Amino acid sequence: MITRRQAKAVESPLYVYIDIESEAVLVGTLMLEDDGEQGFWAQFQYDQSYVDDPRAFSLDPINLPLIDARRAYQTESRYHVLGALFDAAPDAWGRSVMRVDRDGLTTPEDEVLLKGRGMGVGALFFSSAPLTPNMQKHYRLPMDDDIETLATLLADIDAGIKPKGLYRDLLGSSWDIGGARPKTIVRDATGEFWIAKFPRVRDSYDRQRVEFANLEMAREIGLTVPATRLVETSLGAVMLTHRFDRVQLQPPGGPVARRHFLSGAALVSPSPGLSKREIDGPRGIATYSYARLADIIKRISANPAHDLKELYARMALNVAIHNTDDHLKNIGFLKSGEHDTYRLSPLFDVVTQEGAAKHYLHIGKTGRASTFENVMSDYVRFGIRNDTVARDIVGRVKEVVQQRRRYYEAAGLLPAEIDLIETTLTAWH
Repeated sequence: MITRRQAKAVESPLYVYIDIESEAVLVGTLMLEDDGEQGFWAQFQYDQSYVDDPRAFSLDPINLPLIDARRAYQTESRYHVLGALFDAAPDAWGRSVMRVDRDGLTTPEDEVLLKGRGMGVGALFFSSAPLTPNMQKHYRLPMDDDIETLATLLADIDAGIKPKGLYRDLLGSSWDIGGARPKTIVRDATGEFWIAKFPRVRDSYDRQRVEFANLEMAREIGLTVPATRLVETSLGAVMLTHRFDRVQLQPPGGPVARRHFLSGAALVSPSPGLSKREIDGPRGIATYSYARLADIIKRISANPAHDLKELYARMALNVAIHNTDDHLKNIGFLKSGEHDTYRLSPLFDVVTQEGAAKHYLHIGKTGRASTFENVMSDYVRFGIRNDTVARDIVGRVKEVVQQRRRYYEAAGLLPAEIDLIETTLTAWH
């Protein structure tokens, strides 16, 4: 049992809220000690009012069961036990934007959560003081026709240049969302939310166009894919992905309801003591694998048979397009309408990677090897009873991805870029 550290006084608690039918509902309180390199400690407790609310559900049915308000959940790592809360926090890119805004200073974790302003992934948001149910703040977001200006702004931020004047007001839409690459949130004329991903000057090929093509292939395979589109700017293509964790309420342009989201990292809850050196050892295999995610689907999915086959097909697609950046945060789950049940979220962050011979997650009996033989080696863990079904799924993935050049060309990739991608793929297949 982790105990509260006494070395320094814990800061004032953060109040954790969840959006239920556009109402700010108090879930509980979060205590934080963030000493940077010296350590991290957090404790969460449900509030009694939430325990008593008939609409309430566990923030994480595996690691944060809704039992009573007396139980304290503690951790010394953001994605151990309390990952459901830190899913809502800005990620590497957002933290980089904050660091530029603070002239190179690191932002304390409580401020990071507050700066997220409820625009991070999922339905959770944080406040330094209690709110009334109708006190949710709605921030101005840039519109999708501001993309050209945003591309220039984010390129400056990526280079470490702090924006000034009115441009600084747009920062808030950039530090909300997860991931390590330049991105921001925009809204279209109907009020729908989109995540915009921007180019980087040091990219060897246009990652936005590659991801767009990969998602179009996934859509053709029959996987669950959000709406996407490409926008051309003077700095390169920007890919817009519709936010699947937001629901536009009527009338158009009115309030937007949030959907609760859990990452694979939150649900798996890796031990703080598990180092990357152990990734291919017994503990690493038990933690960082598609099979572990399959076991979670069996426990929490409202439709496990469908979600297990979809996870298996996504794994096969990642091998086919060499998306080796398939870590636990790149796989998500959305709350379903039933109590404490979830569904695999639509697919996201599917980019062909250069240079990496192995996947982040274990695939089959030959570990993280990027081969179809490895995909076929352990299909039983995904609830697939015979190799005919498994071969059909893998065969469908291969059939579509063999036509990838057509998808690349439709996405606007240059011949030289396509040749480079092909070199990356053939190096491992």
